[in-house]
This record gives sequence, C-alpha cells and structure tokens, in this order.
Amino acid sequence: MPIVSISLTSDLLRKLDVLIKDKSYSSRSEAIRNAIRNSLSEYELNRLEKGRVAATITIISEYVRRDIDERLMRLRHEYNELVTGNMHLHLGIDYCLEVFIAQGDVEDVLNFIGRVRAIRGIQQVKYTLVPT
Repeated sequence: MPIVSISLTSDLLRKLDVLIKDKSYSSRSEAIRNAIRNSLSEYELNRLEKGRVAATITIISEYVRRDIDERLMRLRHEYNELVTGNMHLHLGIDYCLEVFIAQGDVEDVLNFIGRVRAIRGIQQVKYTLVPT
C-alpha cells in the first residue's frame, strides 16, 4: 500500500487513539482507512440520489471562533430558498452547535452542506437526508 502522511492536531490525534482503543483497531492506519471508506461510501451514495429531500444538518464549532456564526448566517441567507430553519446552542463553554433544516433538490442540499464544511474552524458536520 502507498504511504500517505497527514497532519493532525494533538487533540484530534488523542481522540483518534481513544477510538482505536475503544473499537479495537490494530493501528491508526486501519482506523483512518475505515473512516475514509465510510466517508467515500456516504459521498458515493449521495451522488447517486436524485429528487427532493428534507435534511437536518448539525454543525459543531469552537465558541472562540465567533466569525463562524457570521459566515454560517451569510450562507444561510444565500440558501434562503433551501434552508427553512436553524437553531444555535452552546455546548458548555467551548463549543457551539448549529442545526439547519433544509428542503429541496438533493444536489442543492449537498452543495449547501459542502459549503458549510468548507468554512474554516468547523469541527464537525453531520447530516441526514430523507426523500420527500
């Protein structure tokens, strides 16, 4: 197998090592390969879907990165026809949770999600799609 080098923050590496132990992976490489497979599977499934969907999009970001709130709201307004609602919550003192509800063509919803993921400082983005 080819060798690929990646850079991780110490916090992300620590969390990866906990995952490896909890899930009994034999190595970091095995855990990362599995994560990439899952991500690619999700990507490929979503590329095949057509039609209208309802979606929930959950976003975690660091509280100290207040510029993220502004960027998310600009993006929300840009996709005003798609995004039907959103909610902002604080998770302790370190993180913010944003939930978007969207409805529209799957391609447009996935484009919105891709734009959210591209915002620097976003920690995680998870979503569900339901055909309508």
